Amino acid sequence: MSSEDVEYKAFLRRRRSIRRYTQEQITNAELSDLMEIASLAASAMNEQAWYFAVIQNEEIIQAMGELSGLDNPYYGAPTLIAAFARQDAIASVIDTTLAVSNMMNTAVADGLGTCFIYCTKDLFNDPRHAELRSTCGVPDGYECIGSIVVGHPAEEVEEPQDRNQDIYSIIR
Repeated sequence: MSSEDVEYKAFLRRRRSIRRYTQEQITNAELSDLMEIASLAASAMNEQAWYFAVIQNEEIIQAMGELSGLDNPYYGAPTLIAAFARQDAIASVIDTTLAVSNMMNTAVADGLGTCFIYCTKDLFNDPRHAELRSTCGVPDGYECIGSIVVGHPAEEVEEPQDRNQDIYSIIR
């Protein structure tokens, strides 16, 4: 195993869900980096059947949090990226999930923090909130699969807790 392999695995072990952020907005360069690496994710037949609504308007993020009925679901992060999968594509939910994972790892490499937020799915997919989809420029024919918040961590990243290693079987 090369030293690069060891470093890459250490990098992946470092990723944590961040639940406290500073109010410092991510830069346009950081956002472009996230989107570029997301676009490189594996996708069935290279369809790239995803769409991302990047929300950096604090009032919209706050309103979405209130609509969710949850207490502070977006953790005060300055950027919310809602992920959408094209409904008529081969494997768009999986593909979009892979693109989001690329974004999350890129954020760590750029010194940012992220947290996957599932409740966003319910907001964007609820017909009662069609105006939210329109405000965020979501095209027809896409379903929300969730979102991530992105920002500068306002907390120290903790060491990983023990993880369940009893997660596979080998059939030979």
